[in-house]
Amino acid sequence: MRGLLVISFTVLLLALLSAPSGLWAGDDGFAEKIIYSQCKNCHRFKGKPTSKFELKAPDLMWSGVKYQRPWLIRWLMGKERNLYPNSYRWDKSTFSGKHMVLMREEATVIADYMEKTFRDSRIKKSFVDMSTFTEMEASLGANIFREYSCMGCHQIKDDEGKNIGGPISVDLFDAGNRYTLDWWSRFAENPQDFTPHSGEYLADISLRKARHIIGYLMTLGVKDFKFYEPWNSAAFKKADAKRGAKVYKEYCVQCHGPQGKGDGPGAKGLDPKPAVHADLPLSDFPDDYLYNLIYYGGKSVGKSSNMPDWGLTLPEQSLANVIAYVRSTFKGQ
Repeated sequence: MRGLLVISFTVLLLALLSAPSGLWAGDDGFAEKIIYSQCKNCHRFKGKPTSKFELKAPDLMWSGVKYQRPWLIRWLMGKERNLYPNSYRWDKSTFSGKHMVLMREEATVIADYMEKTFRDSRIKKSFVDMSTFTEMEASLGANIFREYSCMGCHQIKDDEGKNIGGPISVDLFDAGNRYTLDWWSRFAENPQDFTPHSGEYLADISLRKARHIIGYLMTLGVKDFKFYEPWNSAAFKKADAKRGAKVYKEYCVQCHGPQGKGDGPGAKGLDPKPAVHADLPLSDFPDDYLYNLIYYGGKSVGKSSNMPDWGLTLPEQSLANVIAYVRSTFKGQ
């Protein structure tokens, strides 16, 4: 099957190259000829979203905003594995036929054409800023991925590189190199808007959690992804302990007490009791620990869930100031 496709494509390519119309080097005519003589046999490039049970292969009418160009070129060159561990249609027991393989120049021309032509007005700039995405957010996103049953259909890799998860939909362990951030963000709003009966469902999820899971997926497969470290930001470089004392009084004293002895009015009914800051050498605690503790709450660092996550309440400068205050005040002496 693969050999026949390669041979038929080679014959077509020779015919195109000998034509006087100049279809090479970025000419849209070359890409259109390949797409509408070869690719459309399985993929749709026009029309409205249709039930997966009526499709042979993924719809590509929005492929220009869905896939990252380098990945798409590699895919067209046959250098990427099958996205679906079994086949695109989970109700079919056999694999789909082999995809045709192009040379780099050919793949580049077609990828450029797809990026220019197959757009979707529903895809807007993502609300997720990956330049401010933290390692803790990725960890929270991984938890959400499991909590919301995503592993029931999609495979990722565990810490040892082993595939885990259900094999009935597209694998996601290289999602960060494959899909665009804008696509993920719109797709997450309601997957059924693109492919009804795909198995994807509309999750009851907050905007903040959506950021976590979308960002997490965009890190998968990305070698040495550079996470944002807010404790190294400008706000922390100009942190003011005196102003932090005011923040501590407004938000922390209610549980931890005015001198950090864990005896605030809210401590009476709590079990476990609030941490006694006065006994802790907070000046020696790592920056990321204190940041995550306050921003994401106690449970994010294995402590009590009674400690709220203040990240949506405190501006970054206020958070930096209060960390400066507890560091300068509580030294475990």
